[in-house]
Amino acid sequence: MNIELKEKLRSLMVDIPIKKKKCTSCKKKKEPIKLPEIIEEENIYMPTREDIQLAYLELGNRVDNKQEFINKVYRALFDEDFNFGCRTCINGQARRLRNYIKDVLKLPV
Repeated sequence: MNIELKEKLRSLMVDIPIKKKKCTSCKKKKEPIKLPEIIEEENIYMPTREDIQLAYLELGNRVDNKQEFINKVYRALFDEDFNFGCRTCINGQARRLRNYIKDVLKLPV
């Protein structure tokens, strides 16, 4: 408090006001922005409505197993692999795919 009073007295004695020191400890330095890598459009796979429906139908087809196709479609939609090793995961992921077809694509299942 004594420091503030001394500064006020000095500023009253002198015609030029004394500038207060600015806090530099709380200012954040600007970090450079990192841009994402450019994705080539040739490598991107976007499944059609028919591909999505076919992948869902192939989940129940035990004779003709198209796991690679199902995984490709599921990965394009949800950005994760279809887990064929776990029965619980298969049920949950199949339900997620069915809900996507019903709610987003508005197609009857």
